[in-house]
Amino acid sequence: MIRTGLWPVSALWAGHSRPGEQGMTQDTTTPLPNELRQALLAYGLLWCLGLYLRLTVLVVPPLIPQLKAVLGFTSSEVAIATSLPLVTLAFGALLAGWLLARVGTLPSMLLGLAVMALGSALRSLPEGFIAFMLATVLMGVGIAFMQTAMPVLAKLWAPGRIGRASAVYTNGLLVGELLAAGATGPLAAAWLGAHWQWAFTLWVAPVPLLMLALIVGCRQLPAMANGSRAASLTLPNVRDGRTWRLVALLGAAAALYFTGNVFLPPLLEVSARLDLLASSLTALNGAQMLSSALLIFYADRLMGWPRPLIGITALALLALPLMLWLPGGHVVWAAGVFGFFTSALFIFVLALPAWLVRLEALPRLMAGMLFFGYLLVFGITVVGGWLNDLSGTVALAFLPTLLISLVAMAVTPRLLASRQ
Repeated sequence: MIRTGLWPVSALWAGHSRPGEQGMTQDTTTPLPNELRQALLAYGLLWCLGLYLRLTVLVVPPLIPQLKAVLGFTSSEVAIATSLPLVTLAFGALLAGWLLARVGTLPSMLLGLAVMALGSALRSLPEGFIAFMLATVLMGVGIAFMQTAMPVLAKLWAPGRIGRASAVYTNGLLVGELLAAGATGPLAAAWLGAHWQWAFTLWVAPVPLLMLALIVGCRQLPAMANGSRAASLTLPNVRDGRTWRLVALLGAAAALYFTGNVFLPPLLEVSARLDLLASSLTALNGAQMLSSALLIFYADRLMGWPRPLIGITALALLALPLMLWLPGGHVVWAAGVFGFFTSALFIFVLALPAWLVRLEALPRLMAGMLFFGYLLVFGITVVGGWLNDLSGTVALAFLPTLLISLVAMAVTPRLLASRQ
């Protein structure tokens, strides 16, 4: 079984009172310098690990012209290369839950980093589509190991600040997305030229240093959860209502993000506003950064209360018709509102499993949420695209996202009430 390590003192991580936690008071003791250093180290490592949860996935879109022109990829092959990590993340989560229980948190995270970096680097070899896909699958498995271990690290290193820790590594995730999407093209053009494919390797070159920092840093942080050789592969608990409610929330958060990004270009195209695409995407992703930064300070105050979570989901949904029907340049503002609230919802979804259950139950719950949740998101995106193609109406592409978001709002109060 997994066992926890604890901070030397509890002052730094003292949490706010939550529903069902009557009698708890906030500790106002000023942290000692050593404790502050430990906190900064923990948050710094969480942020750097979060950076690589999506960075290598989003290196592909900026290199699509080269993949088509040089390697001969078709449009469908490019679409598969972009979306395959999502499916791999779902199936890899099943193995990740077992790995956490078997070898422990630190080895799981180190293995995830190594596999992710290796898979990304192998995509630099000009061996064709099949080899590229196999390397992408390997990379996705590594990301699945990391994604499943992140809430465990947040709970170990910040037991009284799970919301803040989740906001920190999600901020790193968003920065990784921006770096990959915004800097890969210029980097490949200025530094790599004809050797553009080595961009897949260049982005993961710092990973060995991150692994070393993680090993050294863990000596100054709470003891990592140990594994057990007796641990066996355990499938998600399909009888646990928390799993399915978290699946609905993850489905809503991720579907909102993916459908917003995928269908924003055709939405602007049909309304003859394609010139606003760059500014709209900038507003959408920039507002996500703002949201994650604010929740570093406020997430723990909102954890456990259903109304803020339901309100965030509703406001993200409200932004969809604003993007669809507001005239002129107002779509840029609507995209910013959409990005702000979808990011906030995603942060809470990532934080909730660690807040809901004890540490020993967390890997299994995370595996179930990621497996069923990302398969659901993949299906929602595909069905949305099919509805758009069938009807020729972009608005219908958001219908599956609307339905899962309504389900997520309905199950939120019962999910929060089921905390162990």
